[in-house]
Amino acid sequence: MVNRIALILLGVFFSAHSIAQMTDPGLPPNLPSNKALVLTGFAVNKPVQVLDIDDASQGFPKAIARRLMRERQVQVRTSPDLLSFDWQQDVPPVNLLQQLGRTYASRYIVSGEIRNAGTKIDTNLFGLTQKRTRAIELDVRIYDASTGQLLAQQEFSNAVAGNVSIGREHVFDGAAFNSTLYGKTISDMLDQVASLVSATVMAQH
Repeated sequence: MVNRIALILLGVFFSAHSIAQMTDPGLPPNLPSNKALVLTGFAVNKPVQVLDIDDASQGFPKAIARRLMRERQVQVRTSPDLLSFDWQQDVPPVNLLQQLGRTYASRYIVSGEIRNAGTKIDTNLFGLTQKRTRAIELDVRIYDASTGQLLAQQEFSNAVAGNVSIGREHVFDGAAFNSTLYGKTISDMLDQVASLVSATVMAQH
């Protein structure tokens, strides 16, 4: 009963956002509808780790969407909602996937989780110098909205050492963001995620 009520409430929420979020500007009008996808907000495993990143939960999927739009092979939509009732990425019920697919007229749903963006600080024996190493770990999943089938799941991870902060004043995936060491690392990873999404969708019939 609780799940049913939650799904009904989510349906109202999806509908309220459907007009504003339905189609990104510049979307090629002649792409086949069976290649349409919607990217949801990304769950954040430890929100305290991304306090220096501008709107990480929405920034990651929107940046992936921009990369996919540049390829002009699939129709791309974005949703501000997450496929979970908390900040963790859970296995979504089939009826939630189907409802989201109908709301955004999309056959595929892409969700993700920022699993780790933590910084490790190593201090030398005398405490005179410190080495900062920051990880970035993503879990990305691609679903068929009509059947609920998980088509692909892949983990992406990397780590960089040095000045690993970004700053919330830098727009996510903007020029200043990507000029930082950690921002560039994220940008390169998002290129890989976009390639996975594109290849997975284009392989479907």
